[in-house]
Amino acid sequence: MTSSPSTSSATPAAIAELEQGLEHLKVANYYLRVALDQVAEGVVIVESEASNPKSGQKVLFSNAAAAMLAGADPEAGLRGLGLNDLVANAKDAATLQQSLRLAVDHGGCHECECQLQSLRTQTPVPSKWRVRAVFNSMRKLLNFTILISPAQVAAPAVKPEPKPAADDLDAQSAQMRKDNLAALAQGIAHDVNNLLGPVTVRLSALIQQVQDHPALAQELQLVFAGLKRAKQFTSQVVTASKSSPRKLEPTDIVSLMRDTVEFAGAGSNVNVCVRNDENLRQAVADPVKLSQVLQNLVMNGIQAMPHGGYMDVQAANHLVGPAGDGKLKPGKHVHIVVRDRGCGIAKENLDRLFRESFTTKADGNGIGLTTCKRFIDEMGGDIRVTSTPNIGTEFSVYLPAAAGSGGTRPLTSADTAPVPLKHGKGKVLIVDDEDDLRKVAHMILTRCGYEVVQCDNGQDAVRIYQSLFRTGTPPDVVLMDLTLRGGMNGNETAAEILHLDPDARIVCTSGSVTEEVQMVFLERGFVGVLPKPYEAGELTQMVHRVSTMMKRH
Repeated sequence: MTSSPSTSSATPAAIAELEQGLEHLKVANYYLRVALDQVAEGVVIVESEASNPKSGQKVLFSNAAAAMLAGADPEAGLRGLGLNDLVANAKDAATLQQSLRLAVDHGGCHECECQLQSLRTQTPVPSKWRVRAVFNSMRKLLNFTILISPAQVAAPAVKPEPKPAADDLDAQSAQMRKDNLAALAQGIAHDVNNLLGPVTVRLSALIQQVQDHPALAQELQLVFAGLKRAKQFTSQVVTASKSSPRKLEPTDIVSLMRDTVEFAGAGSNVNVCVRNDENLRQAVADPVKLSQVLQNLVMNGIQAMPHGGYMDVQAANHLVGPAGDGKLKPGKHVHIVVRDRGCGIAKENLDRLFRESFTTKADGNGIGLTTCKRFIDEMGGDIRVTSTPNIGTEFSVYLPAAAGSGGTRPLTSADTAPVPLKHGKGKVLIVDDEDDLRKVAHMILTRCGYEVVQCDNGQDAVRIYQSLFRTGTPPDVVLMDLTLRGGMNGNETAAEILHLDPDARIVCTSGSVTEEVQMVFLERGFVGVLPKPYEAGELTQMVHRVSTMMKRH
């Protein structure tokens, strides 16, 4: 009997060829991923059919832009989420699913507009979704590829518009980068607030326990004051990242100047002296942008003195005469001076200082002072500079004074002291995926007399509430984090609980909720908003207030 030719000799070669093919596939996949990450629009690939009707088709791939637009970690992306998880509500989910069906039935493509739900800020963004159905050679549906971009408000069509010029395309690209950076900034601020949360709660409670040890209490108070400034800064980041402009308002220059200068000068070898008129008026300003201007000017001064030295930041009342003064209109103003004793600026460069394309720094891009000037112009003020080489530089910022504003109240220890704890009784359900914060909040509330139940996801929260509700002992207060990882987010979980018990008292807790949007959450059925990072006293005061509220009927 003759044996068939052995294949063992061919096996190593076949294996080598297979390995080489796999390596080529990996390289091609890497290049494809890099290329897709360069695309300004969000690119999402989802499965052809939904394995879970509620969450919709699973995301198989997403590029970096899609993750940033959706407020997700670019490294983790959107993989594993359902398509319906990316839109704001059931109506948008139905619209998007209809677009998928139309893409299959009408040539493979379709467009629709839905609100993209930010996983971090919970703020929907109107977006355009361009859907393409992908088929194989046998006309079998393989998957859907979707391009997502923020929707542009179209102007009324009067006549055909010419093709956009290169400058217009550059402006659109710059706006897209700005939107992406804003989303990233909000995400970073949210994560920082989560990191500050456990420390803020624990430290604010600890200070109140060591009042019999004045030296220790004073040290802890200094640390706590720093935490409060960090909290204010992250709040400014979230607010500044919003697309809607802030209104100008009477601004306490004394406290803003002190907090900004302390933050900007932290860790430097420059001694910054802050002074102000005793009866300094308030200024009409955008406090977030003004803080950014002062921070930029102070940091520029510090960089001009690499070997250390002294700086002055001072504010005084200023009166502009009937004839005006350049851009300044007649009337009362506030004059802020930032003066360093650094290397100075050459005379020929002073006139170019506020131009976007000008910078003397090797690693600079010249937009810092340009942005400062634009911000001050928007507030109806003016910014000026004088400088002498090797002597120093002085920036002067003028802002209109608020009508009827007199002196500002000096800060007292009560302004930076922790909010006092409030004891009470009742049952509290904490829903938060930040383990450290959840455990510290549990400890504080238990010490203050409350019975506490906790969980880290929406599904368990609904199950726990349902179980307690059926026994007639529902929680008196639910502390609901908005950005729960995996499964239902805080809004969806709250909706499920309110559907089960319309009298449920749910407090929204989040690191990305600003004063401007708090009313939105109250309209959704929440009874209170507790922005992160909160103090132990703020936590107990909120729980006490809500637990003693009359139930809704």
